[in-house]
Amino acid sequence: KGEPIRVPCATPTTRPVSMATLLRRADSLTGRAFLRRLSAAFGWRYVAACILAYGVNQGMGEKFVFGARQYYLLDDIGMTSAEYGRVAGFSHIPWQLKSLFGLLSDTVPLGGMHRAPYMLIAGVLGLFALGMLTALPAATVSAPLAGFLLLLTNVNFAMPDVMIDATVAERAKVRPELGAALQALCWGSLGVAGVPAGVVKGYLIEWYGARRRALPRRHARRPAAIEVGLPPPGSSLASPSSPPWR
Repeated sequence: KGEPIRVPCATPTTRPVSMATLLRRADSLTGRAFLRRLSAAFGWRYVAACILAYGVNQGMGEKFVFGARQYYLLDDIGMTSAEYGRVAGFSHIPWQLKSLFGLLSDTVPLGGMHRAPYMLIAGVLGLFALGMLTALPAATVSAPLAGFLLLLTNVNFAMPDVMIDATVAERAKVRPELGAALQALCWGSLGVAGVPAGVVKGYLIEWYGARRRALPRRHARRPAAIEVGLPPPGSSLASPSSPPWR
């Protein structure tokens, strides 16, 4: 029998990864390239307005407000389950009026702008309502008053939501290749900000107990305050003197 033929194995060669490649990969993982691409197309102010409206105001604000609402109404005010259901249902009326908010902003500009003034009004209403819920003693808050103040907080969430949705649709018509990216920006901001807010909300309720949930409500005022500051970055949302997508 002859000797087995041995074929020398080729030594694998590895190419060194350049710093530019590492930076590109880091940008892809962190979303910086994604944000730069949208900022180059629509402006960083518009991208910031989307993140603040969907992520901070809606993603974080809803978690704090809706998480504290049940304990506040049932434990602090002492509502029955039936009263709580009526108040909660009444407070969600603004979400059923989103089409009316959109029609109003399209047909009645304020100060030469179609979107930003309405977002400012919504933020002021939400800040006022949450401030009143925090400042008023629970014994002085009736069910109708609580329902009205919670309705104003939902105006703070629903009105900017429809304003941003309208601007996304307008920009998607101009840049259809970025339509999916804009949707990803909005819903991604909602999820990224909402998850940690939900975790913190649970720990706050556990640490401070059923009778000390003023802390979540005070923190909930901050997203509404963010909404008040949205008109400066959101000033490019719409203008009658320019195309509606600007």
